[in-house]
Amino acid sequence: TIVGNVRANGDAALLKYARTFDRLDGAIEIGVDEMRAASRQVPRDVRAAIKTAARNIRTVARQQVPRGWRVRVAPGVTVEQRIVPLDRVGCYVPGGRYPLPSSLLMTAIPASAAGVKDIVAVCPRPEPVVMAAALEAGVSRLFRLGGAHAVAALAYGTESVPRVDKIVGPGNRYVAAAKALVASD
Repeated sequence: TIVGNVRANGDAALLKYARTFDRLDGAIEIGVDEMRAASRQVPRDVRAAIKTAARNIRTVARQQVPRGWRVRVAPGVTVEQRIVPLDRVGCYVPGGRYPLPSSLLMTAIPASAAGVKDIVAVCPRPEPVVMAAALEAGVSRLFRLGGAHAVAALAYGTESVPRVDKIVGPGNRYVAAAKALVASD
């Protein structure tokens, strides 16, 4: 019901669910200035740990990116495999009892290393440490959204949330169910 409603009614349904389930009170999107201000609240040693983790994840992710190739199989006949990154990826970051900057780093950085230019993240209640991780990981846009409605917004797009090509990241049973529903689309 939630996925279908967000798909059919866009922001009107999305905002209704965000206010109900995420306790959204204010703007749905977090701007870069707000992320920077929140990041400054994070203790220096934690920011340093995020930076170190990001560097390590980036190093490994770059090694995992498949390489294209070309081979000449006969005169005038060439076979080529091209590796082309997706245009936009959505990263789901849970907002439960504890902030999970690691979920953001482990989803956004591999996408960036693969060449994805537009990385959209959703988190129902992003703590300052998650915002610091978003900045470090190169997230393009961050939204205060969670649950099935966030997955639907990423899958189909709304007036506020752009449609993505792939959704990654962990979540509860509602998130998993929504991801299964939208997977074929």
